[in-house]
Formats: sequence, structure tokens, C-alpha cells
Amino acid sequence: MRVAYHPDFPKDIKRFEAQYLVVSERLALRFCAAVNSAIELIKASPASAGHFVNTGSRIVKEVRRRNLSSFPVFILYAVSGDLIVFRSLIASSSDPLTWLHRLPKGTSEAPPDAGEK
Repeated sequence: MRVAYHPDFPKDIKRFEAQYLVVSERLALRFCAAVNSAIELIKASPASAGHFVNTGSRIVKEVRRRNLSSFPVFILYAVSGDLIVFRSLIASSSDPLTWLHRLPKGTSEAPPDAGEK
């Protein structure tokens, strides 16, 4: 399976990591380990590693979210054929309508500037 990352995905990780680093270095390391673990679980089983996104008014089946077990954050990702696109790392308390702007309308393909690995 091919993997691509939205250009802002690594920035999201660094932003949250910096917030946890203010509390403690150990907490920031635990956070990064939790993100890496979730990414590996998604790569291993993208169709069952997360659940569909529910915006309150509709369910977006092209996009999934994977909650981090020990942090109030989730990974937003899309699966299309043999491609997984990691889109965002988002605070669980945020409004879905504020972060859906990173998703191409009605599709789950990688944005033109996504880094593929």
C-alpha cells in the first residue's frame, strides 16, 4: 500500500509535540510514540484501524479517524484503492467542520503537493 502525507500533517505533529513538551519531555516522547503507533496500525489495516468521520450532519465514508489512546487527539486519514493519505492530527474536542477544509471535495485522493512514501 502506498502512503502519502498532507503537507501540514508533520506540522500538526510538531505543534502538538511542542505543547506537550511545555509540560515535560517525557510526555512529548510518549505523544510521538502514540502517533507513530497509530500510523503503523493504520498502515497495517487501513479499513479497520479507524472509524468513519461524522460531521454531525453526515457521515463521510471516504475519510476515517483514528483516536490516540492516551491523548485527546485523532488522526484524520483517507483510503483510496492502494493509497492511504494522512491528512491531519486534530484535537478531539474540535468541530469537524473546521478541519474538513483539508479534504478534497468528495474524494480521498492525495492533494497535489502531498508527499508520497
